[in-house]
Amino acid sequence: MDATELDIDAKLYKASGDLISELQAKLPLLVWHDGHLRKRLRTHVPYKKSAGLCLILDGFQEWPQLLDPVLASLIGTIVEGFTTFITQYPDAYEYQAKAPPDSTPTDAIVPLPTALSWLLYTFCKVRGYKVIVRLLSNEPRYVEPMIRCIREWNDTATTKSMPGLVWPQKYIMQLWLSHLMLAPFELSTLSTANTPSVDTKLQHLCQNLPAVAQDILSVALGSLTSPSKERESAVILLVRLALRRDVQAINLAARLVEYSSSCLLDGEVQAHTVYHYLGHLSLLYSVVNLGTASEVAPFLTQVYTLADRLAISGSSNRITAIRDLALARKYFVKTLRVCLTHAITLTDSVDGLDEETTNSWLEGSIQFFLECLGDKDSPVRMAASKALSVVALRLDASMAAEIIEAVLGALSENVLLEDPRTLRVITKTDLPDDQTTLYIRNLSAVDPLRWHGLMLTLGHLLFRRSAPLHQLPEIIEALLLGLEFEQRSHAGTSVGVSVRDGACFGIWTLARKYSTRELEDVDSTSIAGVSISHQTAEQSVLQVMATRLVLSACLDPSGNIRRGSSAALQELIGRHPDSIVQGIPVVQVVDYTAVARRSKAMIEVTAQAAALGQEYHEALLHALIGWRGARAADADSRRWAAAALQILCNLTPLTLKIQTLQKLNDGLHRLGPRNLATTAGARHGLLLCVAAVIDSMLTSSASQAREMLLLVDSIDITAVAGDLGSRANADMEVAMEGICTFVESLAKFKSTIDDVDHGHFASQILPLVDRCIVTAERPLTIEASSKAIVAVFPLLQEPDQIGLVESWLDVQQQQKHADLVCTGRLTAMAHLHALCRHQPSSVRILNFLQAIMGAKDSLIEVKTAAMESLCILVRSLPPQNLTSLPSLRETLIAGLTDYTNDQRGDVGSLLRIQSLEAVDALRTHEPEDLLSELTPYIARLAAEKLNKVRYRAWHCLREIWKASDGKERLSDSFQHLEDVSSEAYYRHLLELMSTEKLREHLVIGLYSSFGGTDEVNRACCTAFASFTLDMDIDSRVDFVHMVLMTLVKHLTHIAPGEDRDIVPALGFMTFILNQEFISDLDLRTNWTDVWDMTQKVHNSTCSLERTNTLAQLYRVLAQVPLMRTKSLDKLTRQLLHRYPKIRNGAADILYGLGLKEDFVNADWNAAPVTNKPLVLDIRRRLKVAKATAG
Repeated sequence: MDATELDIDAKLYKASGDLISELQAKLPLLVWHDGHLRKRLRTHVPYKKSAGLCLILDGFQEWPQLLDPVLASLIGTIVEGFTTFITQYPDAYEYQAKAPPDSTPTDAIVPLPTALSWLLYTFCKVRGYKVIVRLLSNEPRYVEPMIRCIREWNDTATTKSMPGLVWPQKYIMQLWLSHLMLAPFELSTLSTANTPSVDTKLQHLCQNLPAVAQDILSVALGSLTSPSKERESAVILLVRLALRRDVQAINLAARLVEYSSSCLLDGEVQAHTVYHYLGHLSLLYSVVNLGTASEVAPFLTQVYTLADRLAISGSSNRITAIRDLALARKYFVKTLRVCLTHAITLTDSVDGLDEETTNSWLEGSIQFFLECLGDKDSPVRMAASKALSVVALRLDASMAAEIIEAVLGALSENVLLEDPRTLRVITKTDLPDDQTTLYIRNLSAVDPLRWHGLMLTLGHLLFRRSAPLHQLPEIIEALLLGLEFEQRSHAGTSVGVSVRDGACFGIWTLARKYSTRELEDVDSTSIAGVSISHQTAEQSVLQVMATRLVLSACLDPSGNIRRGSSAALQELIGRHPDSIVQGIPVVQVVDYTAVARRSKAMIEVTAQAAALGQEYHEALLHALIGWRGARAADADSRRWAAAALQILCNLTPLTLKIQTLQKLNDGLHRLGPRNLATTAGARHGLLLCVAAVIDSMLTSSASQAREMLLLVDSIDITAVAGDLGSRANADMEVAMEGICTFVESLAKFKSTIDDVDHGHFASQILPLVDRCIVTAERPLTIEASSKAIVAVFPLLQEPDQIGLVESWLDVQQQQKHADLVCTGRLTAMAHLHALCRHQPSSVRILNFLQAIMGAKDSLIEVKTAAMESLCILVRSLPPQNLTSLPSLRETLIAGLTDYTNDQRGDVGSLLRIQSLEAVDALRTHEPEDLLSELTPYIARLAAEKLNKVRYRAWHCLREIWKASDGKERLSDSFQHLEDVSSEAYYRHLLELMSTEKLREHLVIGLYSSFGGTDEVNRACCTAFASFTLDMDIDSRVDFVHMVLMTLVKHLTHIAPGEDRDIVPALGFMTFILNQEFISDLDLRTNWTDVWDMTQKVHNSTCSLERTNTLAQLYRVLAQVPLMRTKSLDKLTRQLLHRYPKIRNGAADILYGLGLKEDFVNADWNAAPVTNKPLVLDIRRRLKVAKATAG
């Protein structure tokens, strides 16, 4: 994953000042009518305003500490408003404020406590509830009002059919009550006006409890089984109540344990929801977790027995149903963990809890924790790993070592050994233990979920220093294996990220908790894989870990792992600075932020890290041809790996280059012949890396080049290319890209070696490249195949060169009017034109490209490719040869005016943009006459509706204008795509109307923009109006007359055309006439030509859109005395149109013209025959009954 350049936290930091100021200004106004004066409390507030403040707070989740300076004041405002409401205005909650009648749900009016509860919940979500609760009021006088409000507001909702307390209210109010339970006085001393309402089933829990405690118990138990967040606050409230000193004497905690046990084990499975079980499990865990050993001693055995039965020994349907819940299994683990820690403390001090019982508990629970390390749900694995580390910390060293031994034993299960030379895989039991370190660990058969849990366990054990020193070699070996762990699911997605993340955590804790001397005493040769390389065998364990972290930080496909590895590396070098080669420079290069973007990490950071020492250089070189580089899952990563490998090979001795090339060649020969899925990807990456190694030899000496040539010639190109005979697909194209890149590098390398005839090689490789060119469809593959043929072409003998070009042209000539024209060959021929020494063939290439542009049945993609080839060709030709190109002007104009449309839309824009590129290439040769003829068409495109075309045309026009003598330079202020959609841009474009040859084309472009998006239409119209009004009256009349006559002439010419051209032009004309820029327009305008144009456009097959637009034009023309009768004739005829939409539109226009003739009472949706007598009467009264269309 490639991270963005700008991190969200950096943006938040810049905006935090304004956001906090906004919170400080708006929050008091939400609570009080008079803001900071705080005299008049609001009882109801708009939901939209509180939601807006919540949205601002949500943005601080990336960096919650930014709120700390103002947190107390903001929470204080909310607390003051909330407490004032519940003490002074509790009855106002019943009043249901009405929103406006046309309001949406977001316009609702809600009670103030509801809005404040949402805000407090958002604060808890952002900053953590433990921080927020400390800022709430702890005055005992709010206990009774809080309980009363919870009861009354819920009762009101039930009796009056109003919405009750929303879950954030219950969550916040119960949290607040739990905070008030910390008050150091007995609850019996609190007076209450409430009459406790307790369910008969809960009477046994309330015996001897104070009235306040009964109220709290009833409220909390009501929320204990809720599916929302209020369940968590209910558990906290119950535990706080049960563990109060005055309530402990009544033994409420034991009663709650008994009550939850019965709720979990009694009744039918279908009688309760999953939240019922989760609530009671959470209560059991919280009671034993928050209580001290002495407080939980009376019911510890009961809780453990219940947890053990639910998690391990029980087998009933109810227990199975509970066990299927991931959160339930998590609570099992956490409850058993807490019970064990209490049991270790209480052994022999509580009846029934002797050493034998404790050991039995430990044995069963630890085995359960080990099994949970492979659970399918991450929360369960994380809870189990923490449980093992916490329990191991409480045990003596020998028993803790046994737990670690069990974890390490689990890590060795299903691990295979792979011979680094032959890649033969064997089981670990087939070799003596002292020989296994020479083999690579193969993890393809292990369970990734279990390994994730085991990695987390090692990290937690190391964090608590539970691991003895003699076990560090095995732990380090496991962590290093986990750091390079990768597996893929059947769908192709990675399932090894979590394992590598756990390994990063483990190495970080190892570096943090163990001293330099302790780690340096570990023998690195005892770690598997280290002794394979001669260089790494001589390194310390600290250096080995640092090198592996550098590899992970530079090359790992996951951004989180790269950053995690960088953090672990920083911790390792920071704690042990003198034990790592170039320690400080490595930390500076492999920076946390530098490795965020993968392309930068793989190319720039890798190159910089390799330059710091041979240790890093050799390790990175080896890793780049592995699964994180040449065999990466995505194509971009493989390309970046090849780019990085070339940089490293430039600084690599020849022997190491040869070794690397041999490994790559061996890897290619081990691939299957079919180019599918991972095989195609691996072939692509390995061939790109082979090309990179060969490219690094282009600047080497002649002797080194000849030595490398011996190895390069031994590569069987046909074999490493695989099977290219099957149907082309995405996998095939990726493989072909690698093949063509390899061929290009190989051809370039061979061309540097003199005195060797490479004609045979070129002739042999040509069919393979030609196959890739013919099959390629994606731009990257087409580019790579074109480059390959260009590199091979000079190696051919001249007869072979002529034969290649002629054969291509013959085949293409037969297909030039079909869909089978090969775009790859078109691109290649443009490059070959400059290399072709045979003049007739060169001329044929030019003629062929221009013939494709002139063919009417060529696909737009083929034309675009031909224009791109022509662009390449123009750049390569000498300036004096441009004038001799036949039909170049016509070809470019055809491309600039191509408006082909199909089901995909305006696909001709692709050709127009490519034609602009060709004109830009032509501009560098400065053929002034040709450019002068093309400028009007470019000006037209600079005013058209498509943003990308307009943007590219503007830049092309500006450069042409800049190169022209005697012309004022165009503005340089429109540098971005959004700039050419502004009013200022169109206003600047209209200044070019002073150039006579551009006027007609600019008008055509402007009416195109009129038919564009709302933004473009608005900018175009506003600019045109302001530009026109800024003129003096004479200039304005001339200008508007010129624009109108240009539109009339153009519409007359394209009258049989399509709506996409005619409708915007008619609309633009209507807009101009409707603005009344001049008062005496009828004295200068030939209205006969205007009317003739409308009649050519308004034929019997008009679409609805064109008819509607013409009706608007008739509306404007009806205000011209000479055109009034004819326009009314057309509009009244449309009252009998076959479509109701046209009839209604015509009626509205006639009514708007001041004609009140029965238009209001008539039903224009009825059949035309119904209204025909009325229409004939209207026409007779308007004296248009005998008007002619001419």
